[in-house]
Amino acid sequence: MDKIRLPRVLDGGRKGPLAGLAVSVGQDYPEAKDAMRAALEHIERNARKWDARAQTFDQKRFDYFRWMQRKALSFLDLRAGMHFLDLGCGTGYAVRHAAAAAMHDGVFCGIDVSPRMIEIAREKSGGFRCVRFEVASAEALPLGAAFFDAILCTNSFHHYAHPLAALAEVRRVLRPSGRLCIMDVTADNRLVRWVDSRVRLKEPEHVRFYSTAEYTKMFGEAGLTPVASRTILLPMRVHIAQR
Repeated sequence: MDKIRLPRVLDGGRKGPLAGLAVSVGQDYPEAKDAMRAALEHIERNARKWDARAQTFDQKRFDYFRWMQRKALSFLDLRAGMHFLDLGCGTGYAVRHAAAAAMHDGVFCGIDVSPRMIEIAREKSGGFRCVRFEVASAEALPLGAAFFDAILCTNSFHHYAHPLAALAEVRRVLRPSGRLCIMDVTADNRLVRWVDSRVRLKEPEHVRFYSTAEYTKMFGEAGLTPVASRTILLPMRVHIAQR
């Protein structure tokens, strides 16, 4: 597989999901240091969780999820020559599907905090010259500004400890008029909100499910323009925004 060159913003050559968050904090800011430590620990918990699940992630019993990913991708303009990014890409199915839909012409990237997921994604993508995978966090993307035409995030956003930081990164790396499509369980009713509260008690990796109104608000706060929200299969919805 040919090496794709991507614009970088990180220096020192550090790799991994914590790279962009590993910044120095002055001695006079203990609260900031505690917040940084908590953020890193949260990412590490998610990395361990998804490392453990990586080997079975592509089993046939999860085909329903890949069907939903294809539905989410249908809301993006997949075309030859485009630059595409998948946040929380897992084993890379959506990246490979997008590359094939664009006739293998362009740049198609995936990031995930799980090193094992990325390892498998690279193994499965050996015949794709236009794809690349990196171990990284959506909250600190090791990529340059204004590079991507489309960004996908499927069933990953509810794991982000700092969703506005992730959306700020999305805006930074999107080209003008570029689009973001988030597919996730959406807390638009009492039942989903109750399930969300139970999951938070049992899974420390889980942060929360958001409502459609909350996605609209967060998009605006991050400098993105809300475009639409559509149901894939209740309670899974896609939320689309544009830079």
